[in-house]
Amino acid sequence: MRHKNPERIQKIVEIIEYQKLKEGREPTIADIAKDAGMPQSRVHAYLREMDKKGIITYRLRQFDTPKTEMISVDINTAPVVGSVKCGDPQLKEAEIYEYVRLPSSIFGNKEMYILKAKGDSMVDAGIDEGDTVVVENRQYPEKNDIVVAMDEEGSNTLKRYKGTNKKGQARLAYENKERYPGKEIPLDSMRIQGIARFVIKKL
Repeated sequence: MRHKNPERIQKIVEIIEYQKLKEGREPTIADIAKDAGMPQSRVHAYLREMDKKGIITYRLRQFDTPKTEMISVDINTAPVVGSVKCGDPQLKEAEIYEYVRLPSSIFGNKEMYILKAKGDSMVDAGIDEGDTVVVENRQYPEKNDIVVAMDEEGSNTLKRYKGTNKKGQARLAYENKERYPGKEIPLDSMRIQGIARFVIKKL
């Protein structure tokens, strides 16, 4: 591997393995550049050459070394889009912070994204301020699903979908009986941005 520093090659391998195996997330080019003390353009050159030589595999923003490939399971990669107010990850303006690998044996193979919950309106459903919520990217909920919804004014919220009322309005219910007993948001129109399927939190 001409002109490529063996110590930097090893460092890149170590960064990939540490982030995937210890932190459980997919490293980005920026992560590798920062940890290796290299400009991103140089990291790109190293990764391409390392892929050619079989030291790593580099496909679709994902990296693997022989070690990570040996222990990897069926994985679903989901973007982290921040809080509910960051909006729909399908929209061009949505900011994706990173990609996280979710074991398909637990989370399934459906298209997912991840966000941080804000506020206390869903505590009775087990969703607290700052919790990590895994959302299925699906626009058609069933009654009682917890949804990420956009209202007529373009605001996003995480609430329980309760179907429609007699006026044909969609009903989004709070799940905090102590602070918001019986509170609902009636909407003439709304856009479902996803359905919450999992909450990841420390016990």
